[in-house]
Formats: sequence, C-alpha cells, structure tokens
Amino acid sequence: MIAFRDFFSAVKGGPEGIDQALVASNEWLLRSGVTPLNIETLTKATGGGLVNATSRDIGVRVWYVVGAAG
Repeated sequence: MIAFRDFFSAVKGGPEGIDQALVASNEWLLRSGVTPLNIETLTKATGGGLVNATSRDIGVRVWYVVGAAG
C-alpha cells in the first residue's frame, strides 16, 4: 500500500516558507524511517483566467510505502 503526508509552509508566500516545509519533511523522514517513493511540490494557483493566473509554492507532499509488500 502507498500513502502520502503533506507538509505546509509556516510562512505564507515566501521562499523561506517552502524551506520550512522541506526541513519538516526531512525531519519526519528521519524519525519515521520510511523510504519516500516520490516528493512533490504543492502549489496554489491564484488569479483569474489564463493570462492573470499565478502560482506559489505552499509545501511538499511525500509519497511512501505503508506495510510489507506481498
């Protein structure tokens, strides 16, 4: 089985916020001992339409294996 855990930025809208999410995810990975399958950047889109749309990074998602395979 696979699962995921999200880590969000404590500071909204700045590059230091995504850094905090990365630090938190790395600490959790070390404590939990799970092996990540994939790590994604979580973004939030704002604005309207295709021309005015913007996005910003708000956190990371860690995908990992739960339980024994087989």
